[in-house]
Amino acid sequence: MQFIVRQKYLDELIELYGTPDIKVITGIRRSGKSVLLQEFITYLQSLEEKSNIVMINLQELEFDYLLEYHALHKYILDQYKEGMTNVLLIDEVQLCPQFELAINSIYAKGIYDIYITGSNAFLLSSDLATLFTGRTMEIKVYPFSFMEYLTYYEITDGYDDAFDQYVRTGGMPGAYVYKTEDRQYDYVRDVYSTILVRDLVEKYKIRNKSEFTNISEFMMDNIGNLLSPNNISKTLNNDRSEITRKTVSKYIGYLENAFLFYEAKRYDLKGKKYLNI
Repeated sequence: MQFIVRQKYLDELIELYGTPDIKVITGIRRSGKSVLLQEFITYLQSLEEKSNIVMINLQELEFDYLLEYHALHKYILDQYKEGMTNVLLIDEVQLCPQFELAINSIYAKGIYDIYITGSNAFLLSSDLATLFTGRTMEIKVYPFSFMEYLTYYEITDGYDDAFDQYVRTGGMPGAYVYKTEDRQYDYVRDVYSTILVRDLVEKYKIRNKSEFTNISEFMMDNIGNLLSPNNISKTLNNDRSEITRKTVSKYIGYLENAFLFYEAKRYDLKGKKYLNI
């Protein structure tokens, strides 16, 4: 699989290097958070001042025994080296239940520059202040932009055709390894289903999965149209589905938190008018 340096995000990490904050890299599944961490490690290794880099990927089998926060905490302390800049990077931190207890303890000791990644369904922006006792800085990683798509495929002309292809296949870099659009669609569909059915339903303990799925699919079918919790609930209720505006609003919030949808505010509305849509 081909990789490109995502300079915008890498520059954010470089800018924050050495600050006392807990750096939290969030984003939709398969958006490139793990690769970004590796790019940052490459940058650290290029510096004249050598660092003690402690990298933990909790998806890898060799770190399976660290999926308990006491064990994780002990391992991190054991890897510390006196007299060096110690940098801690943990990928998919949410796989360790109560990971925040280990991270907060390490942070309180002030011995590591801390970077963590996590699926946005489990590491929400609104949760960061509650999870961590220290100050956090969030770096949100998105799928490939059109410019990054052009860079990946080394396209230097024919931008109209390239943009048409980009709109059809999307910005998930993991899909680009497949040669046919059908296979690329299958990949994106798998990412979507995993987030919807496994991540969100599990995190929020959603009982009515079909109702939740219907709202997501309805929103996808109406991309580019004006939508609100009010008109979505009215439309679905007309189809003999009993769902309240409050429930729709809650479900939309879940989908936004997971980066499956993004809100685009109406430019022609101001102040209290937003409350009426």
